[in-house]
Amino acid sequence: MINYFCIFCYGCLNFWLFSGPVRGEFVNKNKEQGTEKPKQIKYLKTNQTRYVAESELIDQEENENNINIDNSPNIIDQGNFITGLWRGFHQSEGLRVYYGYQFRPDGSFVARHRIYQDREILEDITWQGEWQFRNDILKIKAFNSKDKNQQATLEFKLTDTFKLAYETGSLSDAYQGIILNKLGY
Repeated sequence: MINYFCIFCYGCLNFWLFSGPVRGEFVNKNKEQGTEKPKQIKYLKTNQTRYVAESELIDQEENENNINIDNSPNIIDQGNFITGLWRGFHQSEGLRVYYGYQFRPDGSFVARHRIYQDREILEDITWQGEWQFRNDILKIKAFNSKDKNQQATLEFKLTDTFKLAYETGSLSDAYQGIILNKLGY
C-alpha cells in the first residue's frame, strides 16, 4: 500500500516539475505564431468538418490585467442600462415623496409620483412620455396621463454609483431630491 502511495507522489512531483517548462514553451510558441487561420478538424465517422480558431494567450508578466481592450465589446450599453424599473423616495420639509419609473426600450416611459404629508396623499400623478439618454444625461418629456395639458421636462444625471439624480426640470420644488435606483441592479 505504501508503494502505491510513493508511486503516486512520484508521478505528481514529476508532473508538477515538468509541466511548467512545457506550458511556458506553449505560450511562447503561440506568441510567435500570432494570428493564424483557424485549424480544420475532420471527423472520420461523421464526415463533418469543423473549424477551430486559435486563442491568443497573453503572458501575465506582459499585461497584468489580461484584458484585450481592442477586441472586447462595450461592457455596459448605457441606453440598454436605462431600460427597466427605477424607483426612489426622499423626505423634504415634512413631505414624503415616492416615485417610480418604467423606461421602455422604444424610448417611452411611464412614471408615478406621490407626495404624502403625514398619511394624507397631497399629490398622485401618473406621467407618460418619451426619454433620451446621451452623455450620462437622461432627458424626459412627459405629460400627465389624466390632464394632457399638464406637461413636464426633467433631466437626470447618471452618477458614478449608477443612480439617476435629478438635475433640473419643471417639477415643483418638492421633487428636487429625486434619486432613482434601478431595481434588480
